[in-house]
Amino acid sequence: MMSSPSLKKRRMKKSSLPVDRISDLPDSILFEILYFLPTKLVVTTSVLSKRWKHVWLSVLALDFDSGGIETSDLFLDGVHSTMYRRDITLPIHSFRFKSRDFCIQNDINQFVYLVLQRGIQNLCLDLYKYCRFTIELPATILSCRTLKVLKLRNLTVGDISQVDIYLPSLKTLHLHKIDFKCYEHLKNLLLGCPVLEDLETTKSCFVANFLSRLSADFIALPSLIKARICELHIPFSMVCKAEILRVERVWMLPCYMQFPMFESLTHLELSFNSEVYNPKWKWLMRMLKLSPKLQNLIIKDNEDLEEKIDECWKDPPNIPECLSSQLKTCRIRVFKGTQYDLQFAIYIMENSKVLETMRINSIRSLDINEKYQLLAKLSSSTRGSTTCHPNWWYSKESNTTRGTYSRILRPTQLGLDLCFFKFANSIRHGNGVGWGRVLPSPSSYPIIYLPVTLPLPNGDEKLNFIPVPDGFGYPHPIPASNNFF
Repeated sequence: MMSSPSLKKRRMKKSSLPVDRISDLPDSILFEILYFLPTKLVVTTSVLSKRWKHVWLSVLALDFDSGGIETSDLFLDGVHSTMYRRDITLPIHSFRFKSRDFCIQNDINQFVYLVLQRGIQNLCLDLYKYCRFTIELPATILSCRTLKVLKLRNLTVGDISQVDIYLPSLKTLHLHKIDFKCYEHLKNLLLGCPVLEDLETTKSCFVANFLSRLSADFIALPSLIKARICELHIPFSMVCKAEILRVERVWMLPCYMQFPMFESLTHLELSFNSEVYNPKWKWLMRMLKLSPKLQNLIIKDNEDLEEKIDECWKDPPNIPECLSSQLKTCRIRVFKGTQYDLQFAIYIMENSKVLETMRINSIRSLDINEKYQLLAKLSSSTRGSTTCHPNWWYSKESNTTRGTYSRILRPTQLGLDLCFFKFANSIRHGNGVGWGRVLPSPSSYPIIYLPVTLPLPNGDEKLNFIPVPDGFGYPHPIPASNNFF
């Protein structure tokens, strides 16, 4: 029997329609896909078809953000409506609440109470920093046995002295702008996290005499892997087990401060914010001495503070163990060119036996002749490692591109010929002089090769360079050789 022309057309039209394959997936797969989306978008999937009408109610993650919502009342009403429409037997594994406007304590308490009853594992509370009301952290959070990740911002921790703090599953704790009544509360909170691996505390506030009351009874967090602390609100004795340690705004540190042994530390970042400069390097050398496994060191100074140098540099009597066998990379940011800055850099290069990269970022305010003299002194210093590649950059880092760029208006004053780079991306530009490993020039980056000759202070020899960009598109100079041309 022959098909009619109209039937053929209908079949062809039907076959040309796009196939909705995602709706054929099982619920478990759909839940996984929607798990990573903001709840506002997840709810909108209910209008796609009957298949999707109730899927959003079973997603195990809730992510609420007031951004783009006209009023705080409208936002809070939406949160309440969403949470109370869910099946009370379904768990909530992740709950993120970010308010960009005012909210009240009662709302926070209700939301926290609901998620704590549903086996919450990941909890993030990010509140409005200019809220006219003080929002306290619900104390019930501090005894949640299922919680694995806790991130808090712009909250106050009330009197928790009578709270039995125990978070046996918590591995990640981030505290940003959290007000504690006293340092014992912070101490008890941390000690109640026996398996904590990732700790961050930034811009948190304590009682006025917090630092003066720090005692040696802080016990090291046994499972800690990574820690980021600001202004030393947490004693080193508590984070000495970390493998990665980032300390920001180090200030008011006496040389005689007692340090623990950092037995597992492999990566250390220090950002100084102190007017006491001589003790800074002594303090840092002590840190190196007590970090036998340190492989990566990053130091950042405060460019705006004036230098106070009262005594001459003296090499430590004993070389730290990490320099002899472990340290591979060292980076000094905001290099001011002081005697201590220079001597420390030279000391690292002379005594680091396995150092691969030494990068120095100088401040732009340095006189161009000073830059030349510093570069000459560094290049003429003895290097303990044959694989060491020091890099010198004459500028701050760029926020728009990867890498560091040099901007020298009159390079002839340095006695150097510089290589100028023209990138396919117009926002990328720069030039530089230094050492590095051999890398091919990407075909997409036109380059002009110019040899760079740097005379050493003794006048007996010269160092020749050819700057080239690396694969990421920022300058990466290499030693020149006769067979290169």
